[in-house]
Amino acid sequence: MDRDNHFDFFHYDKCDLCGECFYRCQYLKFNKKTAVEEMKKLIEGKPSKVLKKCISCNACNNFCPHGCRPYELITRRWHKRYRRNGLPVRAEYLMPSTTSNFRTDMVNRMSKREQELVETWYKTPPEGELVLYPGCNTLALPHLLDASFMEGVVIAGDWQHCCGEMFFRMGLYDEVKRTAEKLTGYYEDKSIGTMLFPCPACLNMFTNVLPEQFGAEFKFKTKYLGTYLLEKIEAGEIRIDREFNQKVTLHDSCHARILGEEVMEGARQILEYTGVEILEMELNKEEGLCCGIAAGANRYSPFDIVFSSFKELWQGQKTGAREFALYCGGCNITFNLCRWFFPTRQPIRHLLDYLKEACGESGYNPSQKRSKFMLFNILVKSFPRLLSNKTFWISRG
Repeated sequence: MDRDNHFDFFHYDKCDLCGECFYRCQYLKFNKKTAVEEMKKLIEGKPSKVLKKCISCNACNNFCPHGCRPYELITRRWHKRYRRNGLPVRAEYLMPSTTSNFRTDMVNRMSKREQELVETWYKTPPEGELVLYPGCNTLALPHLLDASFMEGVVIAGDWQHCCGEMFFRMGLYDEVKRTAEKLTGYYEDKSIGTMLFPCPACLNMFTNVLPEQFGAEFKFKTKYLGTYLLEKIEAGEIRIDREFNQKVTLHDSCHARILGEEVMEGARQILEYTGVEILEMELNKEEGLCCGIAAGANRYSPFDIVFSSFKELWQGQKTGAREFALYCGGCNITFNLCRWFFPTRQPIRHLLDYLKEACGESGYNPSQKRSKFMLFNILVKSFPRLLSNKTFWISRG
C-alpha cells in the first residue's frame, strides 16, 4: 500500500470502497464495479485508469459520502510525478510563480483606469474590518471590482501573494506548503476582521485547503463576496435600478461545488435580483462540468483544456439561453480564451458585470477582447515549447 505519510491526505480508515466517488464522475464514465476496482488500485499505489482520465475537477471529493478525499489520492500521485520528473517547459508561462506570465502580461493591455486600480491594490495595506483579496484572476480583470457596491471594502492584493490554487490542482504539494507558509507570515501582523473573496477558488484555498492540509494560520474570517453582496441587496443597501428581463444559463465552478449551496445558490439569487431568468444546464451544480482549466493539471496539455471547455460551452448553448453567466474569475478567463475556438452565440458575462449594470453603472466588459491578447501571448510564449522534452522545477528555478 502506498502510504509514506508525506502529504497523505486521503482518509483510508473511512473508505469502504463504495466506488461512489468515481462512479458519479462525469469524465471517468465508470460503472460501479470498475469504480471500485480503480479505487483499490489507487489505494494500493498501482497504475489506474483514473490517473489517465482525471481532469482534476475535484468533484469526487464532493461525491464521497464519507469525506475520504479521493481527489487528494490522485493528486498525491501527481505530486510524486512532479518531484521525480518536474514540469514540461511549456507549462512555465502559465505558472503564477513566473514573474511574466499569461495573466501579468495583460496589465499593459488594460485601460488607464484599470491600471490605476491594480496599482492602488498593490500599495494598499490589507487591514480593516472588511478586506477583499482580489487573487490572480481578478487582478487580470480589475474592472469587475470597479463598482459603487464595493464602497467601504478595502481591496488589497498583488501577484506575489497567490493562493496557490494552480499548484494544488496539479499536485505540486511542496509549492502549496510554501504558499501556506508565505501567506501565514504575510498576514500574521495584519489587522483584518473578515476577508472577502470574489473567486471561489481562492475562498476554498484560504478556508479549507491551506489551513486544514498545509498548516496555514489565519486570524481573520473568510467570506464569499457574493454572500456579502446578497446581504446588502436584501438589506436595501444595494439598489437595483435596472432589470435585464432575459434568459441566461449559469456555470458553477469546481470550487463552488466543494463550498456548497451558499456560493452556488447565492450567485443564482443575485442574478435573479437583476431580473434574469436562469435556464439550468442538463448537468448543473454538483453534477456540473469544469470550465476546462483543471484539465491541464494532468497531462499539461492545452488541447485537454480546450476540449473540456467545449463540453461545457456546448452544454450552455443547448439551453437556448441568450447569455452564458458565471461567477468565477478563472472560469471567466478560460471560457473567453476557448471561445475563440468554439464561437458560441452566447456572450460570456461575469456575475459582477450583471450587478454593475443593474445598479446603473458602466457595462464595460473587456474580458473577450483581452482574452485575444492573452491567447496570442500563450501561442507565442508557450506553444513553441509544446514538443520540447525539457522540464523544470519551480522551487529549483
